[in-house]
Amino acid sequence: MKKSWLVATMIFLLIIVMSNCDQTSDPNVDVTETELTETETDDQHNYFPEPDKYPDFGYMISAEDLAKDYPDAEVFKLSQDYPAQKPGDDQIPDFFDIDFTDDAHWREYIDAVRDYCFEGMMAAGFDANKNQERNWYHMPFMHWGPQGTEGFSGLAKEAQISPYQLTPAQKGSHQTYALGYYNEFAGYTLHEMWGDPRNPNPQATSALAGGGGGFPVGTVIFKLLYTDADETEVDYLTNPYTIKGYVTDVWDSDNRVVKNMQLIQMDFMVRDPRADAFGTGWVFGTFCYNGKLNDGKTGVERVKNLVPVGIQYGNDPDVTTNKITAYPPLETWINPELKETKINANADELPPQHLGWGGRLDGPVDLNTASCMSCHATAGFPQSTAALVPKEAFIGDRNAQGSITKLTNVDAPEWKKYYTNIKCGTPYDVDAISCDFSLQVSLALGYYYDWKVNEDGKTYADYQKSGSTPDDDNHPEVAHRGADAHLEAHNLKK
Repeated sequence: MKKSWLVATMIFLLIIVMSNCDQTSDPNVDVTETELTETETDDQHNYFPEPDKYPDFGYMISAEDLAKDYPDAEVFKLSQDYPAQKPGDDQIPDFFDIDFTDDAHWREYIDAVRDYCFEGMMAAGFDANKNQERNWYHMPFMHWGPQGTEGFSGLAKEAQISPYQLTPAQKGSHQTYALGYYNEFAGYTLHEMWGDPRNPNPQATSALAGGGGGFPVGTVIFKLLYTDADETEVDYLTNPYTIKGYVTDVWDSDNRVVKNMQLIQMDFMVRDPRADAFGTGWVFGTFCYNGKLNDGKTGVERVKNLVPVGIQYGNDPDVTTNKITAYPPLETWINPELKETKINANADELPPQHLGWGGRLDGPVDLNTASCMSCHATAGFPQSTAALVPKEAFIGDRNAQGSITKLTNVDAPEWKKYYTNIKCGTPYDVDAISCDFSLQVSLALGYYYDWKVNEDGKTYADYQKSGSTPDDDNHPEVAHRGADAHLEAHNLKK
């Protein structure tokens, strides 16, 4: 007993030394898919070494397996030193001077946003804790539950990719994992919401009376999305930018394995006051990875293979074109009636895209009957008050591959509401608190209260109905820990 404890402690100390060393690891290292079952999975959320910090991740191989099989790997660290002061207007990005509504300049805007997000981040290998140019932060509490983050890269399980969704050769289904980054302006709102780890404030993203006002002007949020699909089915994923992830082997599985994950998409949100004129206050943008444009790039430089799909700053509620690009997409159809979506028409750089309903902005791994803005507009707490995608999005004619070709219930009030323009910081549903277009805020708050009350089987909605809130004294502490504590818990329990 003493001997095993000593060995485990030595391994744990070795991992601490490894994780604190300033190492440079190749994100494109060829990692053979390895099944490494996590130990103590059912007891993963019971260690609480730092009550003022949030967990770095929810799932990881044991420290022993990490040291043995991946000696050069670093453990993911949540960037969570959220600023208590909002940045001054002098910190607002320069691209706020570019007219994103102008057909001649929207591409300049989206490229400038990408450059802003990449500045300092590429040199840091997209480790937010190492960026020397500006501060970026992560959303806390994304570790909780079956879709929780993993310990190699901080990826959270996000969406399933249907057969033929990406290319005609993509006959199997795949999965998507993602990691989001929040700039200093957004980080201030995260501090207002999550500054007290025992009592988050859901009202921080509300612009209604009594709320925190929502994300401030100057907010930039971006997300990198990775898939376990590869160039054998998706030709534009050649020359991939690859990272390691401890992910499920397939979408409908709880079994986690170490896999290569290929970058496929980048999304961003910008709180730009010029978008207030369209009733939203936000500008959304999406990129698709195209490794066919690689031109000799290696390592992290390959993120530059991301090419614009387009931007969106409104839902064009008056445009009712009932057209869907069914899977597989063979060309990018651009709807000339849309005024609040701009799509890249350069077929030489952008692989064929399905886009969203009526040609609205939508990423390659997103649903072709929705749109970026309509989906994010539903973000609220609790999220159960509004569906991310209404049921009408799944009712219609289908092709031989099972993909919808035309919707048949677009006159339903729920469908029309889905494509209205919702003002930033205001709720999609009157029974919810606005999460200001951030689905990660909505998820994280839901995960937090699920953890908070799971011992007695209640949900946060039950507390709302009773007029009370969850009481710390009545619920065991279970979920807060750091990366090092995670590894320690795994070893000391062996």
